[in-house]
Amino acid sequence: MDSATESLIQKEFSSLSSIYFNAAYFGPSPLRAKETIMAAMNRELDPSFYAYDDWMSISEKLRVKFANLLGVSPDTITHSTSSSDVVNIVANGFIFNPGDRVAAVNKDYPSNVLPWMLAERHGKFKFDKLDLGNQVIPTAEWLEKTLHPQTRIFNISHVAFDTGKKIDLLSIGKFLKSRNIFFVVDGTQSLGGLEITPEELSYIDVLTVSSYKWMLGPYGHAFAYFSQKAQDSIYHLNANWILSPNSKQVYNLLDYTTETLPGARQYDRGQAANLLCSGCLEGSLSFLAEMGLANIRKHNQEVRDFFLANYPKQKYNLVTPLEHMANIVCLKSVSGDSIALEAELKKRNVDVSVRQGNVRLSFHIFNTKAQVEELIKALDS
Repeated sequence: MDSATESLIQKEFSSLSSIYFNAAYFGPSPLRAKETIMAAMNRELDPSFYAYDDWMSISEKLRVKFANLLGVSPDTITHSTSSSDVVNIVANGFIFNPGDRVAAVNKDYPSNVLPWMLAERHGKFKFDKLDLGNQVIPTAEWLEKTLHPQTRIFNISHVAFDTGKKIDLLSIGKFLKSRNIFFVVDGTQSLGGLEITPEELSYIDVLTVSSYKWMLGPYGHAFAYFSQKAQDSIYHLNANWILSPNSKQVYNLLDYTTETLPGARQYDRGQAANLLCSGCLEGSLSFLAEMGLANIRKHNQEVRDFFLANYPKQKYNLVTPLEHMANIVCLKSVSGDSIALEAELKKRNVDVSVRQGNVRLSFHIFNTKAQVEELIKALDS
């Protein structure tokens, strides 16, 4: 990383008051988001003569920015409020046949389990929570042995929130496609800290990403990608005036129609052109695009690997397998308590999380080797 880029990153995250290894909990927005939020706030304070077209185009501009990060058409992108809401759209709008089943991994993040548990009550499908047992991560071979023959949808996190284990999207995606099983992926703990390649995405039917973690955006927003196959198989169930093609003309709103704007826009949440939320998103997406997701991944891996080479291995067991690791590293103290360790690190101004008894460290673009050295000192004290 050149000095100019380092200076830019330092400026963008100068508001951080801690040594922050906690993007998996809440990603800090870059400083430029303050500028875009303030511009939006000024509009809120004085909307005089604010052109309707300009206001309503906000969500479309952000859709394009997110689509560019993935290398896909904006027609495949929808705005939502959370990953749970996206999975609810799939669970309640998918066209099931009698006897169909849906599968997810037991102990995955609740966003990938609870919507299916609730929707199962409608009697349209049977939901299977798959226990990994001694399996380190789900693999195509394991799924081939484990999935029920009538499984129509498989839903999983790309990176596990509590262990940092990353699945192989390509091998699993290829297997699921060969069985005509829909692949629903929660990329909340991956995208932004690393990229999802066009080849990987080609095997994914629905990708959901909450914006407030690795994407460095605001809480209460999520993006989702819906393949054409997904759009053809999943009904939108919520009527919303802003989804109507007639919403493009403010003088035409009472010409009622249940038709929607094209593509995945049919699944958009209401009031997607929220000025303040959109202002924050504009700043974060601008920063991510300027840095480049591949460059961010490279940087994150470098600081992560520096940590792995130097942390006090006699005091901590590594929970996240090296061969299945992304940006999250989880440790467990050999003799101490994780909650007490989190509190001790806080005293030393090091911000981390504890999940399911594991100390979770998140390495992102704003972290430096000097910060990692401070983290290692704190862990070894």
